Amino acid sequence: MRHIIIDTDPGVDDALAIMLAFSSPELRVEAVTTVPGNANQDKVHGNALKLLEFLGVKDVPVARGAEQPLLRKTSDAEDIHGKTGLGDAVLPEPRLKSDPRGAVELILKKADELGKELTIVPIGPLTNIASAILADPRLPKRIGGLVMMGGAFNLTPYGVGNVNAVAEFNVWHDPEAARIVFNSGVPIVAAGLDVTTHPEYRLPKARFEEMVKRRTRRAKLIGDLCGSMVKRFNGFSLHDPMAMSCAADPTMFKTERHRVDVETRGELTQGMTVIDRRPYHRTQAEANVEVIVSVDAPRFLDFVTIRVLGEG
Repeated sequence: MRHIIIDTDPGVDDALAIMLAFSSPELRVEAVTTVPGNANQDKVHGNALKLLEFLGVKDVPVARGAEQPLLRKTSDAEDIHGKTGLGDAVLPEPRLKSDPRGAVELILKKADELGKELTIVPIGPLTNIASAILADPRLPKRIGGLVMMGGAFNLTPYGVGNVNAVAEFNVWHDPEAARIVFNSGVPIVAAGLDVTTHPEYRLPKARFEEMVKRRTRRAKLIGDLCGSMVKRFNGFSLHDPMAMSCAADPTMFKTERHRVDVETRGELTQGMTVIDRRPYHRTQAEANVEVIVSVDAPRFLDFVTIRVLGEG
């Protein structure tokens, strides 16, 4: 069993990843921390509380994190995720209360308790993780590592940007934070747009329709969360569920080790995850990220379907 903290900005695909995590016996969720990204902190934190209450989770702390990126104004993706961040889903106001600790305090506390047994799964911008590293520079060596959703690494034909020509949203939203994390020495496995937007790994419209036919509470929520996106994009890219699936069962994924840095100042390239491919300049020892480059599509899609529906 892998002990995890979910650092998240729910977010439609974040919601699916959270549902998957709490249905996966391979994972023990120790905490949920929230970060602005898909919507502002008030909305994403409220969404996290609503989702855990929907799932009947009462004993996992949910902590509020940063209000904005380290050096920039916050943006959002409400044009994609809807005004609340949860598509067309409407969940009641939660009775579940926030943990009084902030995200950084909670992350460091869990690192003290669990050490190398702790994996952080960031599925939003990396502001909270960078802030925790700045607060305790020993953190990267104390934990087991990160399994994250972020980056566009240009290792497949689909590894191009979704917010500009070369950058993925989570990294673009706070590139300074991403650069701190990528250069911190923490072990990283990254599910980037190279694989999350690959046509074979997306949720096809037909499979989505089969899922919502179940007529369970979860199936209805999935339909409300994803229905507009599936119609708009003829399917659904499983960005955050892919990272969470990798945390639960990495045997479905093939990775390559690369040296990655983050562009923070480029007028056209802010947030670009830059791989140094010069054969005689970088050594394998300097590689800092395991980038997912291919996925066992049938296993992955079945895994996501079963776990998100809570049928496994």
